[in-house]
Amino acid sequence: MTAPPPHPGLDHLDNFDELKHLCPAFAKGCPYANVDQVDSLAVKSADISRCPAFKEGCPFSTKTQEEVAALMKQIPKDHPALDSKELALNEQGVILVKMLNGFLEKAKLENIMEQEQKQEYLEDPQLAMAMREGTKVIHRAAETSVFTKRFLKGDINADEYGRYINSLYFVYKNMEALLEQYKDHPAVNLIYFPVELNRTEALLQDLEYFYGAQHAAELIDPSLMTPAVEMYVKAMQLACAQSPALLVAHSYSRYLGDLSGGQILAKRLKKHVLGLNEDDSAWDTTEGLNFYYFNNLGNQSEFKNSYREKLNAAKVTAETRDLIVTEAIRSFELNIALFDEVQQLSEANSLHPTILTKEEVILELVEEETIKVIEVNTTNQEKKKSSSVGKWLGLASLSIAAIAVGVAGYQRYVQKK
Repeated sequence: MTAPPPHPGLDHLDNFDELKHLCPAFAKGCPYANVDQVDSLAVKSADISRCPAFKEGCPFSTKTQEEVAALMKQIPKDHPALDSKELALNEQGVILVKMLNGFLEKAKLENIMEQEQKQEYLEDPQLAMAMREGTKVIHRAAETSVFTKRFLKGDINADEYGRYINSLYFVYKNMEALLEQYKDHPAVNLIYFPVELNRTEALLQDLEYFYGAQHAAELIDPSLMTPAVEMYVKAMQLACAQSPALLVAHSYSRYLGDLSGGQILAKRLKKHVLGLNEDDSAWDTTEGLNFYYFNNLGNQSEFKNSYREKLNAAKVTAETRDLIVTEAIRSFELNIALFDEVQQLSEANSLHPTILTKEEVILELVEEETIKVIEVNTTNQEKKKSSSVGKWLGLASLSIAAIAVGVAGYQRYVQKK
């Protein structure tokens, strides 16, 4: 990381408007205020003398990390959020703002933890059990959604599954980023297993299998998040703002669900989407299904039991436990919304075609052309045409089929590159 330049004191300032000329971080006004939200701060013109924090000069000048962190704790809760568009383009200013933002996040987390420690922890919270019991009804509702029932029957196609894992990619990428961000929170730290559980990279590999590397790279652009995905991501962010402990609910519902039912779903997908049979040599492949294989986990049953035991012993208050259970229910609701959205997009023919679908189209065309050739061949034989014509037509049909299969295989090779 680039070290920030020496930062002088600003005690000599008589006019606070001069700050925008002296400090690159404040060149466009206060970088911690969103001018569209708060009129009381005249930050558009960088006249920050009206901000109480700057009455005696820059409060961040010549301060240690601990002193800056202490200052951050004094920021009122209703202070407007940072608007990244207001950041100065000056490199030194960006460095300063990033450092201060880091202090702010740490200060917020410490504040939350201090507040939680003032409350009495439950001796035996049985958090895993509470979430299991609390989500029973919504769990059954999730299993009865149209898309889920079709999925369990093996009645979905490659395009629908591609859309599904595209949505999951955004969910896991954001959830795992939040788990990393709040890993020092006691409740989050209990269930933080990035090496064993993280799914973002596995989902990207699967997307590349179904769409090719180039198209997959386009599909994971955050601007392409669907409404249901955006709602899911926003819900996790809001939960963390309330308390990072609520991430436990999202981790529990996603990871334990993947571990519990993943192998069954993988078999359905192999049979009905990849077109494999159990006696095929390729049956044990993980290609396109990396999401369901936790290769760094060891014994899955033992891990799940250990995971639940850790949750049951989590240091949480009665209020936090209830909030986590409520958030777990919310997590199931968000997943149902994902399922329903895939179903709706499918019914509206608004899905991106996968490589598998393109191959199927080519092979269907081959089959149609081959049938036509055979029909002509049969007709000619009935008319007792020369046997050479029949042989030529038979060879032609085989040639068309071979060429088309070759085209499909080459297309997959090029797409994956």
